[in-house]
Amino acid sequence: MRAANSELAAAIRDEHADSPRVKAAIGKFHHAMGQLQTEMIQHVFAMRDVLTPEQLKTFDETVISALTADSR
Repeated sequence: MRAANSELAAAIRDEHADSPRVKAAIGKFHHAMGQLQTEMIQHVFAMRDVLTPEQLKTFDETVISALTADSR
């Protein structure tokens, strides 16, 4: 994501417009964010597999709280 963000910053600096280069950089950033989210969710489900029922309840509440924190 850092590399994609740097590419976007350079495109904005150089283009000063919503150019094809800026749009391509935005697309790369969105792809990187999507990959990160996919990997995070896979990790969450892998973690659930090793928790006790009590730990699982707390874990799920924590994950749901974190994912909805900005929507409150």
